[in-house]
Amino acid sequence: MKNKKYQIIYADPPWKQTKGGLRRSRPNQDKDLDYPTLGLDRIIEILKEFDGKILFLWTIDKYLFDAQKIAELLGYKLHARLIWDKGNGVAPAFTVRFSHEYLLWFYKSPMFPIDKKVRGKYTTVIREKAIKHSKKPISAYELIESLYPNQKKIELFARNKRQGWDVWGKEVNSDIQLNSEGKFFSSQP
Repeated sequence: MKNKKYQIIYADPPWKQTKGGLRRSRPNQDKDLDYPTLGLDRIIEILKEFDGKILFLWTIDKYLFDAQKIAELLGYKLHARLIWDKGNGVAPAFTVRFSHEYLLWFYKSPMFPIDKKVRGKYTTVIREKAIKHSKKPISAYELIESLYPNQKKIELFARNKRQGWDVWGKEVNSDIQLNSEGKFFSSQP
């Protein structure tokens, strides 16, 4: 089957990570996350399969600069760093609480224009309380949909299905599949 083309790629890679070190408050809890994580090389391989005009890439503080390098390696330029203020977060080593994540907005030249009706409407801060580990804010989808209303969109590493988007991920009925060589193909006509 032939690959579908997408103008907008939205990805929330499962960056290699654990729940932390010393577990005094929950000593019987596993250190591993509730889902498998990937190394940088595998994340690059997956993103390389898609050649969109726009890439929205989620990352955490630990991988901020790696995420930008990955996107640049794939031919993208940074447009903006959006910050999700989650209103809560983890406190590694019992220091400051990490209550934010980044949604990096990249483009391939020339910049794909946004819908004229929303120019200047949004800020670089998304304020929405986190409700579940790694579940991203609904307002991020709404932002992308209003910026690029009539473009083909795909969410990689998806956890749920959203109307108007194709998805790929372990926790969702995917619209695209991996073949035996690790290449993506459309599972729909």
